[in-house]
Amino acid sequence: MDSIVQILGWTSVVFYIFLLVFNTMQRMRLASFLSVANDVVWGFMIGVMPKVLLNLVVGSVSFYRYLNDFTNVSKKVINVFLVLMIAALIYFLNFAINAYLADPSLGMLLTWADFVIILIALSVKNIKIYQSFMFLSAFVGGYAYYLLGIDQMVVIKIIVALLSGYKLFVHPLYPDLETKLLFWKK
Repeated sequence: MDSIVQILGWTSVVFYIFLLVFNTMQRMRLASFLSVANDVVWGFMIGVMPKVLLNLVVGSVSFYRYLNDFTNVSKKVINVFLVLMIAALIYFLNFAINAYLADPSLGMLLTWADFVIILIALSVKNIKIYQSFMFLSAFVGGYAYYLLGIDQMVVIKIIVALLSGYKLFVHPLYPDLETKLLFWKK
């Protein structure tokens, strides 16, 4: 069982890298579905409910944005999904408050703050704004998972900081560098 937890933790690192290397929101949304599936199972296995809930919300927000931005699904279907998603968010907010009150640690508080930052990132349509929020998430979430002692998530957040920092600060100055890297081509 421990080896499965370790494998899911490190595959989470790989999927997070995929989330950040793409230059379009459509590809990023598709990559997020792999990450969500992996991280929901991993979150249950390590007993970190904020991670499970975050990934369920990440999946629903990504699915909603994907339907809205990249398909011809009717607005009625999209709006029904939006109402269900908002109801789930209200439930998750209630869960987050109660979970924090039951275990008021700085690590859990920062995990929930990271949850909010990632939700904001996933709710935008602009890739640069998404990358900016993910850069912020790297520091808030990285410290949270450091406090909780979850090594794979600390590594993920370091990678998020490096990749988001590259996209925000290096790429605008040296855009030709990306064309030399296989995964970062448009």
